[in-house]
Amino acid sequence: MSYTTSVSIEANSKIIFNAITQSVQEWWGNTNTAVSKLDDEFTTSFDKTFWKFKILEFKPNSKIVWQCIAAKHIHTGFDGIEKEWIGTNVEWNLEEKSHNETILNFSHNGLVPELNCYEICYPAWERFVTQSLKSFVETGKGMPHLS
Repeated sequence: MSYTTSVSIEANSKIIFNAITQSVQEWWGNTNTAVSKLDDEFTTSFDKTFWKFKILEFKPNSKIVWQCIAAKHIHTGFDGIEKEWIGTNVEWNLEEKSHNETILNFSHNGLVPELNCYEICYPAWERFVTQSLKSFVETGKGMPHLS
């Protein structure tokens, strides 16, 4: 089963959607460009690791899907993970509960326990989605991995 998580964020869906499309570097990692439409591409990197994504779905303030189209994932002690994300989809669904509360339903379709990187990627997504992104949206300060 692919990795999924949900988090309640004290903000409307527009603010969260903008954080996911315009400010990835504020809560995840170094990012080369913002995205604003279907088929846009961007790359996020940590140290020597990078992932390149293409936007497969773009529904403003509601849903966005990133497909990993290139990768070089390097992590000491983990072999065979460099390209594991290629072809996987990162899906963000926003469910606005009120003007100041939105449920973010996140899934990384294809990130399954059988992958070599699962044991490091699962807790990393937990941190970046449920803590760093939430903190960035609610307080203006995320906890990205910038190096």
